[in-house]
Amino acid sequence: MNRNSRFRPVLRNALLLGLMLFFVRPGLLAAGKKTEAPLQHPFVTHGDWWQSQYGKSRQAWTDVLGPDFQNRNSGPACVLMLVNYKKRSRISADFASFADARYPLIHAVARWSFCRANADKGYPGGFAADDRIEATEQDLIDILEHESMPVSVSSGPVDATIDRIVEAIGRYSLVICRIDPSVYFPDEKAAEGRWVVVYGYDEASVFINDPGRLEGRGKEVPRRAFLSSLRGADGGREVRLLECLTMIGNYPDGWHADGSSRIFVDHYVEFRDELGFPFDNGGSCCAHTVGTCVVQDFLKPAVPPKTPGEGKRLLMLNRAKMDIFEVQGPFYAKYFKIWGFDKLGTALGNETPTATGRRQDFEKGSLIWNGKEVVFMAASARK
Repeated sequence: MNRNSRFRPVLRNALLLGLMLFFVRPGLLAAGKKTEAPLQHPFVTHGDWWQSQYGKSRQAWTDVLGPDFQNRNSGPACVLMLVNYKKRSRISADFASFADARYPLIHAVARWSFCRANADKGYPGGFAADDRIEATEQDLIDILEHESMPVSVSSGPVDATIDRIVEAIGRYSLVICRIDPSVYFPDEKAAEGRWVVVYGYDEASVFINDPGRLEGRGKEVPRRAFLSSLRGADGGREVRLLECLTMIGNYPDGWHADGSSRIFVDHYVEFRDELGFPFDNGGSCCAHTVGTCVVQDFLKPAVPPKTPGEGKRLLMLNRAKMDIFEVQGPFYAKYFKIWGFDKLGTALGNETPTATGRRQDFEKGSLIWNGKEVVFMAASARK
């Protein structure tokens, strides 16, 4: 075999590989579908609610407070961002700046260091009035839940994972994570800790708003790097995810201050173990209007559906009583089958036991479980 013939297979294979890369590489390199937490009017991008813990610049804070000043307010800054996202407020992160008119005592000194003294808002505990004190995880949770964002905590390398973040964003949540920023910002000190907000992902990356850097707005971080930063926070001592359920009680146009948003949150907080998470059943993941009914759909994914409607619940706002009632299980399935939004209207109460099964009353009729199936009864036939 001569030298040229010996190298022909190598050249042929190289040519085939080149052709494969020419045709396949665009598909390999193209980012997968990007999934993000839903934006609501008037947000155009997720950068519109982003804030830096330093406001306009780190130097501006140093000029005000001196060269030894260390701002440890990434956690409160993340809380600030989520309140702006959920309630469309305009609270600024700049030092001593004014806030949304609905929050007249809020100034950004210490990023909500005012909370303890903010009596008219009634924040429980609040953050310490010292920028050099790190806000604790419980501080963040207290303020988030007070601001109508129930929080689910995942900790440790087994539970606090990229998959958990993906699941959370798929449930329309935002996720606050404790990370080591030196993994993707090489000029930062290794093994430090900072809170950031994750708002989206694709097949290769997660997308974050990092309040510790001005360039942290809409930062794309490869999944492997982000997992390293997650596991390396505070020297590996703090592997934490806070899933923040921002959609509960929110309408497609945002938060309603008339109480019709808060009542969904109050009900969820009381029954969260049974409800699971908001989901889009074809109308909206938010609280929304169907006919004359105001509803929000919930799904508990861990429940295997053995019967129609199992694991699914419809929370209904009865505006006359200013109360929330649930339509669930077989009643849920029947309600949708007969399109109860028109035929039944809003629930007047929850299910109640009867001599032969269970019953739930609505404005225009009732649903009755007779031990075998759910049947409809017109309001005129009710006793």
